[in-house]
Amino acid sequence: MILRRLTSLFLFSIFLQFSDAQLQSHYEDYAYSPFDRVVYQPGADIHSSFRQYRMDELNELTNVDSLLYDGLRVPSGHLNFWKRIFHDDLLKLDKDDINIVVNPLFNFEGGKENIEGITTYTNTRGLYIKGNIGKHLHFYTDFVENQAVVPNYIDEFANTLNVMPGQGQRKNYSTNGHDYAQATGYIAFDFAKYFSFQLGNGKHFIGDGHRSLLLSDVAFSYPYVKLSADFWKVRYQVIYNKMLHYDKEKDGDDYRYPGKYGVFQYLDFNIGKRASIGLFASVVYAEDDTTGHRGFDMHYLNPVAFMRPVEYAIGSPDNVTMGFNAKYIAAKWLTFYGQFVLGEFKADEVFGQTQWWANKQGFQLGARTFNLFGINNLDVQLEYNQVRPYTYSHYTSIYAYGHYQQPLAHTLGANFKEGLGILKYRYRRWLFKAELMATEYGDDYGDGISWGKDVFMPNTQRPLDENDVVRDYGHYIGQGLNTKVYNADLNVSFLINPRNMFNVTAGARVRKLSNDERVQDTQHFYFAIRTSIKSIYDNF
Repeated sequence: MILRRLTSLFLFSIFLQFSDAQLQSHYEDYAYSPFDRVVYQPGADIHSSFRQYRMDELNELTNVDSLLYDGLRVPSGHLNFWKRIFHDDLLKLDKDDINIVVNPLFNFEGGKENIEGITTYTNTRGLYIKGNIGKHLHFYTDFVENQAVVPNYIDEFANTLNVMPGQGQRKNYSTNGHDYAQATGYIAFDFAKYFSFQLGNGKHFIGDGHRSLLLSDVAFSYPYVKLSADFWKVRYQVIYNKMLHYDKEKDGDDYRYPGKYGVFQYLDFNIGKRASIGLFASVVYAEDDTTGHRGFDMHYLNPVAFMRPVEYAIGSPDNVTMGFNAKYIAAKWLTFYGQFVLGEFKADEVFGQTQWWANKQGFQLGARTFNLFGINNLDVQLEYNQVRPYTYSHYTSIYAYGHYQQPLAHTLGANFKEGLGILKYRYRRWLFKAELMATEYGDDYGDGISWGKDVFMPNTQRPLDENDVVRDYGHYIGQGLNTKVYNADLNVSFLINPRNMFNVTAGARVRKLSNDERVQDTQHFYFAIRTSIKSIYDNF
């Protein structure tokens, strides 16, 4: 015990000696984040597929404050309390080498869901604190508490899974409302010249698109340790995390949800001034398996070991997922990107076109444009995603590529095709956004048979063939209860304070889901006074 404490103290002193840590950008909302316009430029040399950009890298590219306040009139002179609310950080300490910032987080939204005549609202209150103490310790933390009555399709999702999209566990509030909360944060060190360490509770996103088929931020936050190496044109990152297999049926009991661990490796290489390619590998495994309590498997501790050989060598049933991400900056105004995800690969089955059930693959193709048609601040993003049935799944639910009842990659899980377009136009403080999505997927019928969409359904529960044997072949995207969803969201907002993206927004959402069993229509009109920092994926 004494030796362990001395070792920890020694390592901590090393971090303090060499640390010059840098904060990550906390502007994660894709609609309001101003940084993509400078990141996707030839010669930027930023590893853009790491969604949480480092502030020191952004400051090397541009003046971050100038970018935040681009086109906005900045008040002169001393900032009093009210000017801070509408222009700057609410509370700020900047003395010697101590810098601390405190800002509110809120969303006060009201609306009407016309089809079912429901009055919706969201009441979110919280705050975030970020800063550094000395040159060695950087930190960020936030907390939000929410009560909400939501549109019909989100309400159905929440009541079915007992979690809010991206927000974790919920409980009943009022007649048809939901109460939920979330806290995230981290502390960060850069030790030596090329290496960094981060300990936190939060989410991660790998990719250049609106969605990610590798690792995304659509699930609930989780505790993690992240190690990074950054040198020349290479960045390598490994994340060790702890997740939970949430059981709705035992919610409220004196019951600890089963744990699971994940290790996620990602190596990104910038090629010249325009291209990059990233290699991804991950493993998910249960804390307890048939051999007893396993805990964190030390075989996966080596940050540079390849997952598949390790998994094979130890004879484990772990769930390994691999893939790659790529982008090419064709011009100052145009970037192409894509992803490929792979769960299983057997060449004769793939090229034989047998539609084998374990052909677990998916891909993404997309394009980003900036200043389209020469119109300043007119940006368009087009993206297509598809994933075959049973990708991310396992023969045991707890090994699934998911956390707290939600997938770790795409919000739809698997067995889907999706096309989306996002248009944004900003003029000074005004932002207009239009988001269009068309999706086709194959859902389950609720009879215990998995058609491949739900990553938590054991893939041994596939449909039977004519001989009452579990079917191995003939599996295709959209099988099962074929469902089509069309989703359109248009809104206009007025930006008040760029520091916490304080804005006033009015918008409308039209959604239609249809299959052989039902049709669900949604027409939702809303008005909100809010801060738009976090990405919340409620269009699905």
